Amino acid sequence: MIDRFAQVNARLTIWLARIGAVALVVIAAATFSDVVARYFLNRPFSFTVELTEIAMALVVYLGVGLVTHENGHINADFIVLRLPPRARAVLAAATNLLALAFLAIMVWRLWARAGFLYDKGDTTPVWIAPLWPIAFAMAFGSVFLLSGVLLQLIAAWRAAGHPGANAASPPPAQPYRE
Repeated sequence: MIDRFAQVNARLTIWLARIGAVALVVIAAATFSDVVARYFLNRPFSFTVELTEIAMALVVYLGVGLVTHENGHINADFIVLRLPPRARAVLAAATNLLALAFLAIMVWRLWARAGFLYDKGDTTPVWIAPLWPIAFAMAFGSVFLLSGVLLQLIAAWRAAGHPGANAASPPPAQPYRE
């Protein structure tokens, strides 16, 4: 069951990251167009800052689930690598448990904030576009950050209890080597 959950999580995070990648392309195109319009036509766009802020929220919150699922976050593990495998697994389980608790609170607050923005009807100053759809997209994307940490916690728990057990999440990225 956990392996199936990991497969579904992987597929969904890839699709969310692709949407985030499209948002990144929109940021690049809008910024380029704004620079051209500003310096060559003396007509800058009034919406570039809003568009960049909204798209950047999508890039971050829709992409972080994939990075977490693939265990691709940057970490300084020069001390941890010197620990025996079981100690590394116990440390990973403890840190993932703390991260899971923190992220559960964060996800809960993001959903609450999105609901607040929906009820209040806040909009962007220039476009007068509602903020709640982006807030809900951020909250939805953060769920996959939470699920990725949950999968890492399960894998660490398995490794701590049963050294050599097959992990549900992908193995950690290889440390940098010259």
